[in-house]
Amino acid sequence: MLRINLYAKKIGKSVGNNQDFLLVTVAILLKIILFSVEIGPKFSSAELIISSVAILLVLTSGFILLPYKARTSLLLVFDLIISVGMLADLLFFRFFHSVITVPVLFEASQVEGVSSSVMTLFHPLDSLLFADLLVLVPYFVYLNKRYKPQPRRFFRRLGQIALMLVICGLVLNFTTKNVQAQFTLSEYTGQTWNQTVLRDLGVVNFHLLDVYSYIKQNGTKQSLSSAVPELKAWMNTHRQQGGTNLTGIAKGKNVIIVQLEAMQNFVVGQSVDGQVITPNLNSLAQNSIYFDNYFTQIGQGNTSDAEFMTLNSLYPASSGSNYVMKSNNTFQSLPWVLDAAGYQGSYAFHAYLPDFWNRAKMYQAEGFNQFYNADNFFKQNDTVGMGLSDESMFNQVIPQLKQLQQPYFSFVITLSGHYPYTIPSEKQTLKIPQGQYSETFTNYLQAQHYADQALGDFINQLKQQGILDNSVLVVYGDHYGSGFTNQDLTKFLGAGKSLNNYNLDELNKVPLIIHLPGNQAARVDHISGGQMDLYPTLLNLLGINNKDQYYFGQDLLNAKEGFSAFRVWAPDGSFATNDVFYIANWDGNFADGSAYDRKTGQKISLQGLQGYYTLAETELHASDLVLQTDGLPQLVPLNHTTKPN
Repeated sequence: MLRINLYAKKIGKSVGNNQDFLLVTVAILLKIILFSVEIGPKFSSAELIISSVAILLVLTSGFILLPYKARTSLLLVFDLIISVGMLADLLFFRFFHSVITVPVLFEASQVEGVSSSVMTLFHPLDSLLFADLLVLVPYFVYLNKRYKPQPRRFFRRLGQIALMLVICGLVLNFTTKNVQAQFTLSEYTGQTWNQTVLRDLGVVNFHLLDVYSYIKQNGTKQSLSSAVPELKAWMNTHRQQGGTNLTGIAKGKNVIIVQLEAMQNFVVGQSVDGQVITPNLNSLAQNSIYFDNYFTQIGQGNTSDAEFMTLNSLYPASSGSNYVMKSNNTFQSLPWVLDAAGYQGSYAFHAYLPDFWNRAKMYQAEGFNQFYNADNFFKQNDTVGMGLSDESMFNQVIPQLKQLQQPYFSFVITLSGHYPYTIPSEKQTLKIPQGQYSETFTNYLQAQHYADQALGDFINQLKQQGILDNSVLVVYGDHYGSGFTNQDLTKFLGAGKSLNNYNLDELNKVPLIIHLPGNQAARVDHISGGQMDLYPTLLNLLGINNKDQYYFGQDLLNAKEGFSAFRVWAPDGSFATNDVFYIANWDGNFADGSAYDRKTGQKISLQGLQGYYTLAETELHASDLVLQTDGLPQLVPLNHTTKPN
């Protein structure tokens, strides 16, 4: 009994001497549980949490060797860093459905520009991530005052660390045995689908692996050389898939593209309480080629990804934004192509900060002659939400268009529809009863109605100035809106029952409207397409030969079948054709995915769909390789240098 009491006293003394370490570990464990529950059931398994705690113990074990007072301070700092990181991950996850990766950190400057959007994502429960510090800070101060220096038993502490590491290693090996059976480390570090790693290894392990992946990828210079013959052969075949429908019908015409912020297709042609939401888009669609099955294909770059695909027909990055990460690349963007075809200039208009999404630098790389922005052109005389109102922006664009030498290419990006959709009350013209929808969805409808009104005024001015009769006008939405609830969408669409994952994915369509002079070829085209497809479709309308172009989209006016591949908002390998929507599984195994008949919405067999899945994966990986190696100059003749801006 005496021996037992002595052991108990030793254990109690050991615990007492290390209670700072234990308290911080328990506090972080609770945060991991809170975080895992917050982001969803599939991320909160017991094994995942245990493996996260094990790696945390590995990371903090070195603190045991430090002097007591230094250790307590550093443990608190470590706790704070973990808390801030988890909060950032939570906010990012609510917006992008993924946690922060290393490439995203290089885009941290974008947060200032969307600070109002970020704050709306904060939930009261998130403050619990910092609640422990309110207790631990004063308690550790108290412990430091009472602490009596003990003999430094360095090797005993080293032994404790070694034992801890062995135990943690065994725990990690046990909790990840299923993962190891399905994936290799190299597949994980490829980061093809970040949520797979997050789900199977936990948030702490995810970030460690992400850092390792980034260092590995950027430390090894990739080469495109061995893949050049195969990529050229693939493109030669891809170019031959088109026909001659409407080829050259708009040859020599001005090209005016308007990218509408967060304009989803489900509001086009719809009313709320008897009020038409987008009367001007509706009217334009009736006199144009209207593609009503046009998907957004953005990644984490949101608006910048929509621009990138439209101008280049290359896929967005699996993580981060190509506008930020690849602005030093050589591109074959629309401005360069039109320049070679005899156009007199290409001009971008966006009434916001030139460095947001790295546009100032990227627009030079993409061949624009001039970027008109908030710093060098637009008068900020009417603020709506993030910046200048669409109404004022369009009014300031028209005089500039009148001065341009024809034919020209102008690319206009709107802003007023940006989340959280804060339209001043005097500009809200829809009458929507309070409580009919959530505040966010009500604001979204008001914002898109306002954006439509501003667009209508712009189109009228184009007509009055005689510009529209000599121009191809393209209008499309950049991406889906944020902050909606399933209940909002179900009620608005009159679905009668809660929407499932397929229904929600199907709603990620944006309008694409191409208006030709004299309302030529006006019709609704139901072919399934995506933002990769506008580039080759425009080349066909303008009569520009595609033999020297490298693109992954297809000409929607001549394609035999629609096809769009997705990433980030759906797992890599997900795709849509005219008839089928396939949603890949997180594990990357084709057989574990789900397919739906797009006419009936019913789940169907995967038979005959493997080829489409392989095509989606092939295109995504090929585009990534071309971008990572700056490989376009090896694939097509590019005889241009960056234009001054």
